[in-house]
Amino acid sequence: MAAPPSDAGMRVVLTALRVLEVVSELQPVGVSAIARATGIPKSTVQRCLVTLRQAGWLTAASGEAGRWALTGRALRTGLRGSTEKGLREAALAVIQDLRDETRETIHLSGFGAEHALAPGAEPDAESALVVIDRLDSPEPVRTWVRLGTRVSLHASCSGRAVLSRLSDDEVDRLLAGPLERYSETTIVDRDALAAELRRVRESGYATADRSWRAGVGAVASAVLDADGRPVGAIAVSVPAQRFGAERAADLGPLVVAAAERVGAALRGEGR
Repeated sequence: MAAPPSDAGMRVVLTALRVLEVVSELQPVGVSAIARATGIPKSTVQRCLVTLRQAGWLTAASGEAGRWALTGRALRTGLRGSTEKGLREAALAVIQDLRDETRETIHLSGFGAEHALAPGAEPDAESALVVIDRLDSPEPVRTWVRLGTRVSLHASCSGRAVLSRLSDDEVDRLLAGPLERYSETTIVDRDALAAELRRVRESGYATADRSWRAGVGAVASAVLDADGRPVGAIAVSVPAQRFGAERAADLGPLVVAAAERVGAALRGEGR
């Protein structure tokens, strides 16, 4: 029989897990921010980060010197730990059909409003919506975003699709503070954003033309649970050279239908 772990060993494990949790919430994040969030000394945080990197759970964030992010291994493990009827499982066949029909990249994002609106927490739009699955286009020129990417709520079409299904008060809490401008087409005026959300609510889908990511157009629709609350969004992501108003209008009903199918599967309908 193996000897039980020592108290010191347990503390090391618990500290590493706490660091991993904070990275998952704040990524990409640096040592100082992790230390502030956890109360763990920087030197200990740094040792945990190195160990977790060696174990394959963390990696240096792309283009973010000194910052850390989850690896695909960590994300996949978390997804396997979700319930059998989770969003990713319910959506897989649907987004495969959508990818085959559109021949474009499909992104599935999960909405975690509990992170953005936790009691005592500062509203954080960038942590509320996360890419949890991606099916790539078969075309040689296609879009790409890594799994685990946090999605802007106001600048992306997935974000606006989700926002359109929330109350005005909740939108205001999520988007407290200035709206970040990612490009010249990003909506940063609150009145204009409110008008756009009304349009999305009526049509069922949101569009983005290089408003969040350079060179990318997209169309998205929110996935709703049994209470009508958004739990995520499905987006068709298209290189700008294949995207325009006409293409968006063609893709919109397809994305809406896909999101409705996934929502129905989550609710156990049609079985």
